[in-house]
Amino acid sequence: MTYPTSTFATSLSFTYSYVHIKPTTQNTYILFLHGFPSSSYDWRHQIPYFQKKGYGIIAPDLLGYGGSSKPLDVGVYTGKGMAGDVYELLKSEGVVEGVFGVAHDWGSFILSRLANYYPEMFTRLAFLDVGYVSPGHGLTEKMVTFADKSVKEAMGFEVFGYFLFFNEEGAAELLDKNVESVQSLFHSTDAGLGKTYMGARGGFRKWLSEGKVAEREEWLSPEEIEHDLKLFAPENGGYGAAINWYKAQLQNINAADEKEIPEENHVLQQPTLLITTTNFISASADFENQMKPYAPKLKVEKLDSGHWVMLERKDEVNEILGRFVEK
Repeated sequence: MTYPTSTFATSLSFTYSYVHIKPTTQNTYILFLHGFPSSSYDWRHQIPYFQKKGYGIIAPDLLGYGGSSKPLDVGVYTGKGMAGDVYELLKSEGVVEGVFGVAHDWGSFILSRLANYYPEMFTRLAFLDVGYVSPGHGLTEKMVTFADKSVKEAMGFEVFGYFLFFNEEGAAELLDKNVESVQSLFHSTDAGLGKTYMGARGGFRKWLSEGKVAEREEWLSPEEIEHDLKLFAPENGGYGAAINWYKAQLQNINAADEKEIPEENHVLQQPTLLITTTNFISASADFENQMKPYAPKLKVEKLDSGHWVMLERKDEVNEILGRFVEK
């Protein structure tokens, strides 16, 4: 199911495409923030569920994705700038408080910064598979190298090979030539494939160079896969803009901005939910223990699922989010 979209131009001169559904019987707005490689279409099972319950909904295509602006300059992909964009979008719709923020993957980074810069806007927060990222703890090249070394020593595999690949010369061109390979591997729940071709250094380049395609997951229809293939087709901009989210972290472009965030805003005062999974990458990060010092009102739910938990386990995720927001 797709929904009509609106557009908004920010003060930084970027245009955002977004789904906006006005509330009917509830006062709460739910803000859905997607990750890579996707768009607001990721929330296709959550939007109708909460629409029926009367909630207001805003689900943007984030910078570099879908119908939103796709700048190629890595320098504009700052947490402060993109959080400011989303804040302005919400404010333009008259939404300045009472928001339930729900995020997945890179959306969790933006929800983290929104909560740091505009804490008064949110009443509850939910992070799916990827947890809250406190200021000063981004995935810089130094941090990624250290994490890979630690995970390999403890568990015998690496997790950030694909992450580093995105920062290599010619990465965007190779991705754009192999859209089906990219999408199939990113949505695969085969941990063996993931460890060999995503986690291991050099693995993702090998996967793409050989044009490999993973088996379709049963929770993705052919029509849904086709939607995402078109989303990242070269004629629609490809992956060049979207991988700047990775480059920005590796190049540590947020360091100066994050030093200016007040210490008291590092801690999430709102009731906070983490839906964690058995995905090998996020499991190795142990987001629950990472978040405990920063989320005193943390609730954790674990589902046997891959990374795309809101798609693979849509009914359970909807029920968990529904119980959480109704408390």
